[in-house]
Amino acid sequence: MKKHAILIMVHKNNYVLEKNLELLDSPFLDIYIHVDKKCHDFKFDYYKEKVKKANLIYVNPRIDVRWGDFSLISCELLLMESAYKERKYKYYHLISGEDLMVMPLSSIFANCENQVYLDSSFINPKAHEGRKIYQRISVKHVLIKYIRSNNFAIQYGARILNKAYAEIQSALGRDLIKKKNINLRYGSNWFSLPGDVVKYILNSKSLINDYFSKGWLVDELFIQTIIADNKEITERLYDNNKRKIKWLTGKQAHPYVWRKSDFKEIIQSNKFFARKFDENVDRNIIDMIFDYLKNLDKHKKWY
Repeated sequence: MKKHAILIMVHKNNYVLEKNLELLDSPFLDIYIHVDKKCHDFKFDYYKEKVKKANLIYVNPRIDVRWGDFSLISCELLLMESAYKERKYKYYHLISGEDLMVMPLSSIFANCENQVYLDSSFINPKAHEGRKIYQRISVKHVLIKYIRSNNFAIQYGARILNKAYAEIQSALGRDLIKKKNINLRYGSNWFSLPGDVVKYILNSKSLINDYFSKGWLVDELFIQTIIADNKEITERLYDNNKRKIKWLTGKQAHPYVWRKSDFKEIIQSNKFFARKFDENVDRNIIDMIFDYLKNLDKHKKWY
């Protein structure tokens, strides 16, 4: 069976990552981890010791990844490129360090080999909805790396200036989407993609830089938009990224942190991974899923 690659974006040490690596420890996987440059105390050797059967590779250079910024795309491309150069994998799965596998590996592989889904891209592309999403790349944005600053004066200053600059451009008629004839799509940035789609994305790096380097919240746009005009790829889209995520609505949407009481909902979701988990909120749910999956696979010699 052809190997899969797990691509993990990590920004801190945590128990979730530790348990997920133990679940992912299989000779049929290689694991690539990018550690945010801002994380100065990451326990590289500790996590490496958790993996006995899979290959674990830390990718470089380490990037200072900022919410909403093009650095998120840079990080995803770095992970994809590092894995693709190493080996031509059957599938590439992007997750975060706060995600947990919630389906047995044997079932994930079976899904990816199933004739119904064969060579499908597990990603959820949607047509853009409304001005807010359109304006993410229709105009140029500034100071994005400061919009989540811990200094509230800097944060709100950056937000106000960026919004004002965007509105001025819109008022003057700037529209980079129409100018560059971009077929805008959006969706979740987490994905499971076959090797040929990853190759297509990597071959589109110059276009990605041109379209998205001056935008914001672009990690939710770039893959969906880049593949939108490739009929051979779009015919194999499976409109579900196989991630169990529950969004909390409000001024700023945030993913819900799963609790012990959510165990049944997660396990019955038919998703590959779930996010997000936090041992400081509820460690029990992490252990429950870990034990459940380990018990399911303990008699599988191939694994």
